[in-house]
Amino acid sequence: MTGSAAQLAPCGIRHVSLDEVQSPLERAPHENGLYLIVWDDGRPVGYHVLVPSELPVPAAASSVLIADAARAHLASAAHEASVHSPVVRTTGDRPSVSVVVCTRDRPSDLRRCLASLNACEPAPAEIIVVDNAPSTDATSAVVREFPDVRYISEPRPGLSHARNAGARAASGEIIAYTDDDVEVRPDWIGALVAPFADLSVACVTGIVMPASLASPAACIFEFDVGGFGRELAVRRFDAGFLRRKWWQSPDVWQIGAGANMAIRRSALATVGLFDTRLGAGASGCSEDSELWFRLLRAGFVCHYDPGVVVFHHHRAELGALHRQVRDYTRGHVVALFVQFGQDRHVRHLARAFAVMPLYYVRQGLRAWRHGDRERLALVGHQLKGCIAGPIHALRLLRPYNRPRLVQTDDSGVSA
Repeated sequence: MTGSAAQLAPCGIRHVSLDEVQSPLERAPHENGLYLIVWDDGRPVGYHVLVPSELPVPAAASSVLIADAARAHLASAAHEASVHSPVVRTTGDRPSVSVVVCTRDRPSDLRRCLASLNACEPAPAEIIVVDNAPSTDATSAVVREFPDVRYISEPRPGLSHARNAGARAASGEIIAYTDDDVEVRPDWIGALVAPFADLSVACVTGIVMPASLASPAACIFEFDVGGFGRELAVRRFDAGFLRRKWWQSPDVWQIGAGANMAIRRSALATVGLFDTRLGAGASGCSEDSELWFRLLRAGFVCHYDPGVVVFHHHRAELGALHRQVRDYTRGHVVALFVQFGQDRHVRHLARAFAVMPLYYVRQGLRAWRHGDRERLALVGHQLKGCIAGPIHALRLLRPYNRPRLVQTDDSGVSA
């Protein structure tokens, strides 16, 4: 599948509305394929990929195609409405939101991200940029272009250290996180805060869509790796999700992505901050999903809503993509060991030592039989990360004190 995904590049992205009269679907001269994202009432409701042989699509046929892409979502709309029924807050009861953007030596990406955050309506109470182990003053220079943005430096390398520094500096009841390679929609803050009207909700996540699919690496990540997920239904995760399949380590990564999440400050004070042994700059990733695991174990609810939308700029170089998937896989395995340390359930170890390695071996053999070199290379890096995970997890044997967040009352005084 990787070969066909790479061949779509550069792939155009078309955002189409379900209730509008459709025009013919045509690719630009520089585009190979088209990725349709179907919207209805400001929410994504379907996807469809068009390869070159299927283009152009006449207007009449495009209307049918777009309706078909959204059909599964429309069929489950009644069920989704019954699931998504939060307690209604009054406007004056809206919680305050601090947005934390963690960055490291990517000033151009950060400038684009901050520009999108400045366009949010309603606006957050504050925006905090955490400069993680900077090698230059480029990040602070960008932040100075945005007078209302706070700058703090975290000298210890690692995304978890940076996210924890942002949480400690934040004053809002809700701490929202996004990444420097992300652009948010203008309604992001409002959409992100709405589910917190349900006081049992400790964390809200949303969908992460591609901002561009101009390179083969971006297309491979989106279509073959799976991007950051494409779930289109509202989902509510509670402690029962952890017990749904007692023999299988729960897929907490289904809850969302750290590039588009918000956490109730009081919940962080209860379960602790991000595990600094996980995440970029440490094991590779999964500092977000491991936190969600702890939230669910503590009896909190995590809420996923695809109406909370951000756009991510995927890696453009194959080498960067390979490092990314290797790090992601390694981090996932290390997080399984962390979770085992919390509940002592062998299902986490079974996933790390058996389920994941066997899966990647089978995928590699399939790619080898089909002569798919790009797929084989990708799986090879995932398998390397899988093997490196247990070795990296040896550091879990060292004493570790989880970082804590001191809870404050409404006046900002430590409670």
